[in-house]
Amino acid sequence: MSWCARGLAVLAVVCLTACGSPEPEQVGATHRFAVTGGSRTEGPDRIDATTGSAVTIEVTCDATDELHVHGYDKAAPCEPGAPASLTFTADVPGVFEVELHETGPLTQLRVQ
Repeated sequence: MSWCARGLAVLAVVCLTACGSPEPEQVGATHRFAVTGGSRTEGPDRIDATTGSAVTIEVTCDATDELHVHGYDKAAPCEPGAPASLTFTADVPGVFEVELHETGPLTQLRVQ
């Protein structure tokens, strides 16, 4: 194999590795959170999404509250035994707070 062919083969491997599919929890996944006693007990500190992708956030609460995504004006009630769930298209780039109105900040949504 010539040096040129070897170089092209190495370049192809590097491109395929660098351009591989994103981690499953970042694209198309449901981002699940749990809140107990006023504190987040489960879920990531930040959700990363690409512009135009679908985002689903699900929160299980032990008290009545309301899930809210700033910048998107999306909200859903959260009741004990009935998780709050929001699915929307992340079509506004930026960093947005995701909160429970009574409990406070839950995570951040970063759309780029």
